[in-house]
Amino acid sequence: MEFIIDESVKQLGVEQIVVAKVYHVDPNADLSPDFELDVERAVRHAESVDIEMLREQPIIHAYREKVKEIGRSLKKYPPSAETMIKNVARSGRLPRINSIVDVYNVEAIQSYLSIGAHDLDQITFPIEFTQSKKEDVFTPILSTEKKVGPHDYIYRDQKGVMAYLDARDSDFYKITDQTKDVLFIIQGNQATDVVYRLESLKRILKRLEDTNPNMKYEIDIIK
Repeated sequence: MEFIIDESVKQLGVEQIVVAKVYHVDPNADLSPDFELDVERAVRHAESVDIEMLREQPIIHAYREKVKEIGRSLKKYPPSAETMIKNVARSGRLPRINSIVDVYNVEAIQSYLSIGAHDLDQITFPIEFTQSKKEDVFTPILSTEKKVGPHDYIYRDQKGVMAYLDARDSDFYKITDQTKDVLFIIQGNQATDVVYRLESLKRILKRLEDTNPNMKYEIDIIK
């Protein structure tokens, strides 16, 4: 079994998780003109959002409730989509990293979902979705090592923590210019059904497929 959902996160509302393994994708591929229009729309959307009201948007609110339930600070650990929308609204632009990251960042702004994306070749399966149940450490992208508490919800492979609180992904599994194969993970929350998350994932795959003609992928729903 490649994926395991522990009972501890099921109690937080994570019962079905949408994933996709994507092969033969080029992070340096030029994205289509249509995608550039998507970027413009995402920026305009972020700029139009009332930041105070954003916290009450149903999907963002449900993510925030999960963080509150385990007693973590929402100031320190807001949902990743909330952070992205705020940053884009302030700067008036989408940070451009590479084609893979750019595509899922646009989708996060439009869908309000926390989307995990990891270099598939760096992962040692199985992956477990769980509350940590122990003291651990985690190194977020572009940051330094952080402590993980026993009640913090995470997912991890056999080497370490891959993602933390639907807020941060690990630096050790990040998408780089050398990435060829990718694992996308959308855990969602009680405000997002499986159909909504699948539609989001398929939009990501379609945008990548437009400029990666040799791309292959497998979608799965983990229960």
